[in-house]
Amino acid sequence: MKTRFIVNPMANKGNCARRWPEIRTDVERHLGKLSDGDVVMTRARGHATQLAREAVGEGCERLVSVGGDGTLSEVLNGVVAGDRPISPDIVLAQIPGGTSNEVCRSFRQPTTAEACRAIAEGRTRAVDVFRADATDAQGNAVSRYGFLLAIVGGAATISWRAQRVPLLKRLGPAAYLIMTAVTSLTYSPRRYHVRIDGEPAETMPVWGLLLCSFDGAGEGLMLAPGADPGDGKLDLITLGDIGKWESLTRVLPKLGDGSYIAHPKITRRHATEVSIASDRPVRADVDGESIGQLPMSVRLLPFKMHISALG
Repeated sequence: MKTRFIVNPMANKGNCARRWPEIRTDVERHLGKLSDGDVVMTRARGHATQLAREAVGEGCERLVSVGGDGTLSEVLNGVVAGDRPISPDIVLAQIPGGTSNEVCRSFRQPTTAEACRAIAEGRTRAVDVFRADATDAQGNAVSRYGFLLAIVGGAATISWRAQRVPLLKRLGPAAYLIMTAVTSLTYSPRRYHVRIDGEPAETMPVWGLLLCSFDGAGEGLMLAPGADPGDGKLDLITLGDIGKWESLTRVLPKLGDGSYIAHPKITRRHATEVSIASDRPVRADVDGESIGQLPMSVRLLPFKMHISALG
């Protein structure tokens, strides 16, 4: 199977670049010698999408993302067009090199050796893919494909702030903890108009809204305990009219084990298509990257992506 490794040297605050010689040695130990043409390096945000599309055009049947969830999401966007995969038999894989490596965590391959074993054995899991349509800062329509989660409101604000403060970004996972605390004390619920699977729209005060395919996200966050990434459903979690002190003391401390969902102002249900709007500016995020703001619609697509997995 013709394979291309797409390496993001800036993943995990640049640690991926420093670790790449070690990762490559481990890869070659398990999968055989790599030629120069087997490996490409990203040079900027979004470059992995272009590299993935070029690789498929050159006949590659498997793309291995070396980086975190954001890099894998960019690769995914390179192999999907017109709401369909550009190559029906394409296989994606993740080698853990980022701050968050949710596919590797969920599919029992937390190390390079285990990820390589899944690749070598050809074992895969079929994973749902969704499309998110939102609006950028200039009011233009923007679309992105995702596999992990789409978030809006306070949760998206945390992600946006953590990635755009250079000093905090160098702290890795700690940046998200700091910004979660800061945002909890400064962010207030907005009034949302939410339409789920064609039902009549409901207007409600919302602090944040999560659409999760996997159970976890980020570094050590359990957002949707028990979620199955291949069950054809998104877990819709709505954080309602939660006060500042309440979010800091009763929600934030319970994100690690998922018990925050028991909070009486938090609801959970399954959905395949959700439209979200607000009368005020609200940020939106897909797979850990800001895509703009509301209104946003998210819907599952009628196919699954095959991703290397041990579990």
